[in-house]
Amino acid sequence: MTFCTITFGCKVNQCESENIAEAMIKNGFEFEKNTNSAEIIIINSCSVTAKSDRKLRQTLHKIKRKNQHSIILLTGCMPQADPSAAEKLENIDIIIGNAKKNSIPQAIKNFLKNKSKIIDVTPINKLKVFEKSTVNYSPKRSRAFLKIEDGCNRFCSYCIIPYARGPVRSKPLEEIKYDAENLSKNGYKEIVLVGINLSSYGMDFDANLYDAVKIVSNQENINQVRLSSLEPDLMTIDIIKKLSTIPKLCPQFHLSLQSGSNNILKSMRRRYTREEYLNLVNILRKYFKNATFTTDIMVGFPGETENDFQDTLKLITEAKFLKVHVFPYSRRPGTLADKMENQISKNTKSERVKKIIELSNKVTEKVLSEFLNISMPVLYETIDSNGFYEGYTPNYILVKTCSEHDIRGKILETKLESINGNFFKGIIDSNF
Repeated sequence: MTFCTITFGCKVNQCESENIAEAMIKNGFEFEKNTNSAEIIIINSCSVTAKSDRKLRQTLHKIKRKNQHSIILLTGCMPQADPSAAEKLENIDIIIGNAKKNSIPQAIKNFLKNKSKIIDVTPINKLKVFEKSTVNYSPKRSRAFLKIEDGCNRFCSYCIIPYARGPVRSKPLEEIKYDAENLSKNGYKEIVLVGINLSSYGMDFDANLYDAVKIVSNQENINQVRLSSLEPDLMTIDIIKKLSTIPKLCPQFHLSLQSGSNNILKSMRRRYTREEYLNLVNILRKYFKNATFTTDIMVGFPGETENDFQDTLKLITEAKFLKVHVFPYSRRPGTLADKMENQISKNTKSERVKKIIELSNKVTEKVLSEFLNISMPVLYETIDSNGFYEGYTPNYILVKTCSEHDIRGKILETKLESINGNFFKGIIDSNF
């Protein structure tokens, strides 16, 4: 039977969907890209905000309208965070929680045999061991995601994720080595290490993020190692110094900010100040040549004043972000922030999102200008709709170029010749 996956949310979910697809194929199922023709549809959900849940319901409605006879399986953070709400969703045949994603192929086989609805959502708050999984391939041609951490112990006031993912659990170093070896043998040039709270890697046993990066970088055919989102307060000077000794580590850091206001950061229960955040950025720039920074910013958190918002705008300019992902605060039942007073109006949040996008675009242009006419290695991955090959530099600058040869999967020195919006047009320096 054919199956497809639909993924909402973060890079961890994307990585887990790839693992699910690999497990399905190993169990005799056939992957189908077209959602409309797949016999089994696996939805890996997100539940960060109430908006995420609405998107899920809309997707379910569309799927069932076009795929009346398909088997629909729901997994991910939504059923784990709110099992009773998941059970009330119509047209779901199988519901699997985050703790049981490895059982998805068998659950589908059981459903095909018995034709009765399956609900398997077990408590996750007491899990202490990383769910065993192996990774051999990724749909991306030359870059693979490798999940090495799950769970979060932070309980920020706006976030439901600790309830949906459980406590911090880290993948053992020997298992990371095994996966990295497999990905290396299968031709991947770059590995992206992902986790719900990646900076917490190893806190549940005697290891840290440096140990994980070092093991992956030791694979001969892996040219680049990249980190996904990091918690600023957990990036200590000791870890930074050690990481800077690994030549293969990409100098691009996604440091989750959320707000540039100390008042709002405190209300969010974040564990750093704007001053500490900026100091971290400066330290990373000191230890990593050509370092760039990306971030997430939430606007309209309860009680956010105009002065608070202005502090966020100032920090965007001071930190010189390459890219900012901005989104309005969305109330999430079950969190402390949902019960806070001084909720911000939808119009105010929309205006603030617009202002941050306008400013961040200007900052991006300034950051890109610093690399004009510089040659950098680019890992080319895809072809855009106009026939240009596109890929990223180690510090995550998008580059597009022309070539008579298929250069996907190759890392080539490229001169960053001209800026076009948020990317460079490049010229490949050497023959290959």
